[in-house]
Amino acid sequence: MKEAILEGKKHFVVKEVPEPSLEEDEVLIKVHFCGICGSDLHTYIEGIPARYGHEFSGDIVKVGAGVEGWQVGDRVTVESISSCGKCRWCLSGRMELCDTFYDTWGNRAGGFATYTKAKAGILHRIPESVSYEAAALTEPTAVALHAVRLSRMGPGDTVAVLGLGPLGQIVARLAKASGAVAVYASEVSGSRLDLAQGAVDEVIDARAVNPVERIHQLTHGRGADVVFETAGAAITVHQSLAAVRKGGTIVMVGVSMQLVDNLPSSNIVLNELTIKGAMCYLPGEYAMALDLIASKRINISPLITAIMPLDEINAAFEMAVTGEGGKILIAP
Repeated sequence: MKEAILEGKKHFVVKEVPEPSLEEDEVLIKVHFCGICGSDLHTYIEGIPARYGHEFSGDIVKVGAGVEGWQVGDRVTVESISSCGKCRWCLSGRMELCDTFYDTWGNRAGGFATYTKAKAGILHRIPESVSYEAAALTEPTAVALHAVRLSRMGPGDTVAVLGLGPLGQIVARLAKASGAVAVYASEVSGSRLDLAQGAVDEVIDARAVNPVERIHQLTHGRGADVVFETAGAAITVHQSLAAVRKGGTIVMVGVSMQLVDNLPSSNIVLNELTIKGAMCYLPGEYAMALDLIASKRINISPLITAIMPLDEINAAFEMAVTGEGGKILIAP
């Protein structure tokens, strides 16, 4: 089988490797599609060795001796979180904060390969109405759903989304589906601005308009009830603090690799702001995300803007690094 292995900064090598050997509670999956995640980009740029690709869909082709309820031919997608099930966080239902999360994350089988393996307990059956392509977006949809639920936004709230990469696109759609009276979203990429047209109440071109000023105009000087920072950039962190209303909530979903200088901490205190980080998802939210896709409550298929073969994975990652377009899928 083939697998893309990162060998140094921004350099995948597609190699012939042995098929993964199964433990009794695991299944072998033939990968149909695997999405490129923003977290993949950070480690790709820095050349950090890991098993890449956690947003995938495929078919079961082999079943471990102890697996029940699954059989060869089942269409599946797989949760990405590696949790020990034993630490205080796992036992309290916060598996996304597992003490061993980062120790195990880079060691599990990756999806940028002909075959991968997964524990039977984290498999999800793909409904007949859902394509393999759409199923590969279940993981980012679950991450976006967790952020929206964490915000505690409700019907009638005004929402701002700063950054319209694939994750921001899904957050914006989920906020609208969750009853927001208005969703305003800003972005600097022309292609990503186009992707959001019709999905939100106003798309703000941050290249031409100050998004904070525009959000205040649209909310009559009040600011948004909830702001989602999904770009993972220092500038949008600052914009979040300026765009939210007094007593409002900011949910930081994007992972910034930049230091945020001159953060106006006094504004947080004086305006009684709530700031939350959103990391992965909680038990049950992956299944909820798949149900949202299957029921067409949100339409994520238009967010897939490129599908490329495994042999072109370096070109696909370079395309993703530009910050243009939507979700890029690799088809092993």
